[in-house]
Amino acid sequence: MWGASQISQVIGALASDGSGRVVSSLVLSPTQNARGPGEIWLRSASPAANSERGARQLISNPEYDLYQPHFSPNGRWIVFAAIRSLPTRTESILYVTEAAGGPWVRITNGRYWDDKPRWAPDGKTLYFVSGRGGFFNVFGIRFDPSKGKAIGDPFRVTSFESPALMVPKYIYPVELSLTQDKLVLTMEKRSGSIWVRDNVDR
Repeated sequence: MWGASQISQVIGALASDGSGRVVSSLVLSPTQNARGPGEIWLRSASPAANSERGARQLISNPEYDLYQPHFSPNGRWIVFAAIRSLPTRTESILYVTEAAGGPWVRITNGRYWDDKPRWAPDGKTLYFVSGRGGFFNVFGIRFDPSKGKAIGDPFRVTSFESPALMVPKYIYPVELSLTQDKLVLTMEKRSGSIWVRDNVDR
């Protein structure tokens, strides 16, 4: 049940049967309005005003904020980003867990900022945006949908290495979408110039 202290933050994919959608929420303190640990819920896909009554918490951990939940194409798995603050840096790791509940399976190692996980249409590859290498780029990693485990190491998909065309450093509004043969990604161009103006003393 969604209380007054919870707000919907990110909407993930619909369940395979269209009955619900996974939602990442932030828990707000009713006294301080401070952000608390993130949770992932399954909500009804119905637009009815009382559809939140059947909401069910799927994933929660007080050490992490949880974002970007997405069902696998077969509806068995949910991929999500788990973020926590450490003494020297902020860690972002991608995990997969069974939609029915179970342990988290780590997909990335936490050494880089990994975000925006998306399933390939066949469910056998996970694509994501990663800061490994300096600039954000799209990477992929093979996934075994029967065992629920990553296969091998991440491989690079894009090579944007210049401000002339880059994935924005402010990653929050960036979006990544996939079809069978196309990838759509938020991009930006950055440039700077030095100008000289004559007669500035007049």
